[in-house]
Amino acid sequence: MQLDLTGKTALVTGSGRGMGKATATELAENGADVVINDIDDEVAEETATEIAELGVDTVGLPADVSDEAAVEAMVETATEELGQIDILVNNAGVGDAGPFLDEQYDDTFDLNLDVHLYGALNCTRAVVDGMVEEGYGKIVNFTSIHTKNGVGMSPAYDVGKYSLLGLTKSLALELGREGVRVNAVAPGWANTRMVEGFSDAVTEQILDNNPLGRFAEPEDVAQVVAFLAAPASDYVNGHELRVDGGQVPIDSWRLDTR
Repeated sequence: MQLDLTGKTALVTGSGRGMGKATATELAENGADVVINDIDDEVAEETATEIAELGVDTVGLPADVSDEAAVEAMVETATEELGQIDILVNNAGVGDAGPFLDEQYDDTFDLNLDVHLYGALNCTRAVVDGMVEEGYGKIVNFTSIHTKNGVGMSPAYDVGKYSLLGLTKSLALELGREGVRVNAVAPGWANTRMVEGFSDAVTEQILDNNPLGRFAEPEDVAQVVAFLAAPASDYVNGHELRVDGGQVPIDSWRLDTR
């Protein structure tokens, strides 16, 4: 398979740690220069320095993806430093969840849409003109296992991810003829900060319904993103590729993960 990304520049949002960092590392290992974005400037710079040891060019640029002006400034600097953005991975996310009846529900709903949907929109707007001009580009959005069956007690998170899946499919139809492929990767439960606070009962329920009997590692997801970012997937467009170990849907999950 053609996973060689030499000569390409990738922007991975939320890549200071977790699946974003694993994705940035995987792309760099396949030859791509990488823009490390994180809301924490120190983490972004530290990760960029670490990945540069793989022999590629990197730059760490802090920005809140929900801030359109901050994203535009980040992409402008990234382009000056590393050149045209060929690959965009919209990974930045939040794990804030809670039931619909929570008093803080409106704030949680706004945060999820601001980051998952509008964050991806802001980043896509900032890079897509360059991709269209070049006649080639890859955009990979991080959705979730939640887009398959939803998970009770987290409607704000679910809506944010469902919205991002809709954006993925719509942009794939519009941008495909411009040479830009838009796809999504949908991770299942993974060993990241999001699951650290899960109770033993919740963890057991999840693992009992996973044929592989384990959480994903960030690298499991990163390798799939690299495929969607590479020439090997040039005929894949508008697809959501699930990386969930074959998680068995449960009709009425009510995982209280707080």
